[in-house]
Amino acid sequence: MTTIYLDTETGPSTRPDVLTHFAEKYHALRSPEDAQKADKAYRETSLSGIFGELWVISFARNDGEPITLVRDDRGERDLLQRFADEMFGLISDVKVARRLKIVAHNAEFDRGMLRCRAIRHGVRLPPDIHGEHAKPWERAWYCTMDALKSGWKSGVSLDDACLAFEIPLRKGDITGKNVWDAICAGRLAEVAEYCADDVRRVRAVYQQITTLWTLPPEPVDEGAVRRIMAQMGAPKGES
Repeated sequence: MTTIYLDTETGPSTRPDVLTHFAEKYHALRSPEDAQKADKAYRETSLSGIFGELWVISFARNDGEPITLVRDDRGERDLLQRFADEMFGLISDVKVARRLKIVAHNAEFDRGMLRCRAIRHGVRLPPDIHGEHAKPWERAWYCTMDALKSGWKSGVSLDDACLAFEIPLRKGDITGKNVWDAICAGRLAEVAEYCADDVRRVRAVYQQITTLWTLPPEPVDEGAVRRIMAQMGAPKGES
């Protein structure tokens, strides 16, 4: 099976009508408090597949280096189409198993964003990517955040997971909270590298999690085996 490690970077809607809607919703910005509420609500559209927009999609196949797709003047639809083409090309490879495994941290966000934006622009995605109409046990997505939930809090950040497993933390001032500010400042190349680095870190966390599946079995207690065999009436000397 081919495993795809994936991360996306998003920003608020760039549509003037959406901005106008939030301005009107908060009383046309009659006070500084209203302006702050409107700005907060607008920025939070980056977390919504309905309003938010994709700016960077990065993914790596198995142990390969991340491939990072960045939005340009051709817009979000072109970015999604390039991603869809990459995925369809991958699954058409005769060397690739029938299904993909797609690993992400907070996978439901990335899957939902890709699915909703593809619906918005009419871009066809492979079934494994959008994951609709799949039974839960057939879904290709694997969420490293869900795997690490332990009741301490609702979610475990990627930075926390890396810290716990002694995976090097990313250096730099770009974080998930200021991605949009960095995009507005023209630092899209830095955002792209941040996204690609998250893909590498997700892969490292996933590999740490899945060591549980490959731990060597406990060594056989030869004395216990002999005792059991003797109780079963095995001839002396057999084991």
